[in-house]
Amino acid sequence: MKPQCFCPDLSEEEFAGLNYKELDLSGKTFYVSKTPMVSHFPMNPELKIEKTLREVAKKGYQTTAPLFIIFEDGLLFGRIMVEIAAPFVKNENIQTITSLKLMASSFTGPKFLVPKALKQFDRYLMSQKNLTTEFYFWYHSCKLCEKKKGERTVILGKIK
Repeated sequence: MKPQCFCPDLSEEEFAGLNYKELDLSGKTFYVSKTPMVSHFPMNPELKIEKTLREVAKKGYQTTAPLFIIFEDGLLFGRIMVEIAAPFVKNENIQTITSLKLMASSFTGPKFLVPKALKQFDRYLMSQKNLTTEFYFWYHSCKLCEKKKGERTVILGKIK
């Protein structure tokens, strides 16, 4: 089965405009599940996204438009987080964020260089007096569209 593309449809200018932009996820609701990670990168992210979206649909939850999917960093395990409309029924996989502000860093380059870009972004955050150990990744290119628009990732760091 050929994987589907779930990449955000942003132009190069819109993607570049995310660099050092603050995002506030406070009040947003996510469907969350664990995912194995290696060197700050989820294993088979396209397949994990498809599987998670099937779970969301099977349980009757509604994803938001545009689709917003991020991966929470972890050494061996992280989490995939799919934004959904707040459901009436609670589930252990549902998390409504009370307070979470993130700073974005847009990175264009191969995914194996994401850890290096993460370190550079962390140094930038420290220079701005934002010490954090919580990072998220918002992938803007999958295996299907990398050749067309290049490899693009937004690194998100928690800020105060």
